Amino acid sequence: MSVYEFGPFQLDVERLLLLHEGAPVALGPKVVETLLALVEHPGDVLAKSALLDRIWPEGFVEEANLAQNIYVLRKTLRATWGVDAIETVPRRGYRFVAEVRRVEHVPLAEPPLVRETVPAPAPQRHPGYRRLLAAASVAIAALGFALTAAFAHRAPSGPVLSPNGARLYQIGRYYWNQRTRSGVEKSLAYFSQVIDTDPRDARGYAALAEANAIMGDYSYGNQSPNVYFERARGYAERALAIDANSAEAHASLGLIALDKNDIDTAIDELERALQVDPSSGPAHEWFGIALLYKGRAHEAFRQLQTAANLDPLSVSTTAWLGSVAYLDHHFNEAIAYSRQALDLEPQRTDALTTIGEAYEAEGNYARAVATFKRYGMEPDNRAEAAALLAHVYALQHHLRDARMQLAFASKHQRDVDPTDLAAAAAAVGDRSVAIELLRRLKGRLAWFAIENDPRFAQLRADAAFRQLSLRQPA
Repeated sequence: MSVYEFGPFQLDVERLLLLHEGAPVALGPKVVETLLALVEHPGDVLAKSALLDRIWPEGFVEEANLAQNIYVLRKTLRATWGVDAIETVPRRGYRFVAEVRRVEHVPLAEPPLVRETVPAPAPQRHPGYRRLLAAASVAIAALGFALTAAFAHRAPSGPVLSPNGARLYQIGRYYWNQRTRSGVEKSLAYFSQVIDTDPRDARGYAALAEANAIMGDYSYGNQSPNVYFERARGYAERALAIDANSAEAHASLGLIALDKNDIDTAIDELERALQVDPSSGPAHEWFGIALLYKGRAHEAFRQLQTAANLDPLSVSTTAWLGSVAYLDHHFNEAIAYSRQALDLEPQRTDALTTIGEAYEAEGNYARAVATFKRYGMEPDNRAEAAALLAHVYALQHHLRDARMQLAFASKHQRDVDPTDLAAAAAAVGDRSVAIELLRRLKGRLAWFAIENDPRFAQLRADAAFRQLSLRQPA
């Protein structure tokens, strides 16, 4: 945690929050980003072009926007400090000329009027079980129209967005729903403008919370995921301070808790979001994933179906449906949903792995092999495809081919899901290798998937496998 101190002000880096003697100062996120860039290099002249590139990486901004931010900052600092801390260097840029002190490892400042939340455990990134985690870590491409039924949230009890704020909000929602890195980053810019135009409406803050939560969940951006999660939490709490019934804010807190393995808090927050807004597709999707952590696959599947009905163009939801159908041994549905995800977004090649495994589970080995080969046509997928092919070749008793593919996958195991390596090793008879690979896995979601994956049916009889399974958290 880092805080910059200057005069009576503190700048909380993680939450992009400026405080005056401990009290939050109402500034838009882009204004705070401008201040952060300056105080990070006190005394140095920062070129206008460098500031524009940093604060608006999505582009499409004029130099007047930067000048406006500087004006707002000078006015804010002078009001209670009386110091001209920001100097304009003609034809070059700006520099922060006041004394700055950086303080590390201090508690994060809390906005006022924030409801009490359950503390989340230390962040823990999940070891990827490919089919289940791909939907929360692989970019989803844009489709169609700007605002689907999933985002037709209830009318807020507070003020109505201005016409310009409503337009910016809908554009931001369109980009957010893409879930690509560039799309989410653009949504951050538009939601920030919503706060600038309507600072007393909770929706801009809540939308920024969801956007930052996705940045952390997908490991986008240049900061660590936890930085984005903390920013998301800060924006969610600011939204709830304005409107305690902000469904988006509760959903964001649920997604943050989900990523931190605090499943009970995630379920509580997501249930509250759905009580307020039953039409929220993302809340239904994330609630389904939380239920999956609890081993409640049938309920999870129903939540994901609801999410897909609310937002039929969500590739993320459709891909999750295919994954859960496979683990619930509904192989025809797994193939159908995964094909839909692939039809919606041809670049979503991870759906091919679910299709291939469902064919394999049905005993249609020829189609499984063809699907895995198609998946492996992309260079980045070659090692993963080799592990999948090794398993299906072993089932066909083509052990020479199976071992060749497994050797290639093992040589490039940094690019391979360890569960796929384990399944392949077990299939060729190397059970001790399979158990060792599984021993490295942590997290209940990965083990719930393994315990329901048809590929591990024979390995489940192994005493070492049963011991590993019993050690997993409930």
